[in-house]
Amino acid sequence: MGNELSALREKNPRLFELGSYLFFGALTTLVNWLVYLALTALAGLSSREQGSADYLLIANLSQAVAWILSVLFAYATNRRFVFRSETGGGGRLRELWLFVSSRALGYVLFDLLLFSAFLLMMADRPAKLIMNAFVILYNYVASRFIIFKKGRAVEKKDGEKGQE
Repeated sequence: MGNELSALREKNPRLFELGSYLFFGALTTLVNWLVYLALTALAGLSSREQGSADYLLIANLSQAVAWILSVLFAYATNRRFVFRSETGGGGRLRELWLFVSSRALGYVLFDLLLFSAFLLMMADRPAKLIMNAFVILYNYVASRFIIFKKGRAVEKKDGEKGQE
């Protein structure tokens, strides 16, 4: 299986990258759901009255922690396995900042605004499904062409141009 994956990577690197992105995206979604479910179970969300202040607090804090951990997981897997970034030092911090910033922007644009707009026109599950498709596309484009962009020319200390 390893040789077949290596052959696919060599033959069609973009298809391999996209498949890797979708695979690790599914794992990221699983991380998000498992963390959320574990935290809400530990905090006893199901025993709280739906809509109460403590219910909302537990649900929102659990969602925030799940989002943070899944974004960090996504960064690590996208950096290493999907886009195979070799950026080091300050460039790595820049990548992390761009990754987290783009995911936060995506969260605001799609999870908050677009999802809310879709809810005015349709039920929640179809709205969430459509919104998730936009999120996946947005995150891939941001990761591929902005965050883990290969071959950026950078100035070296001695004035020569090099590859980042």
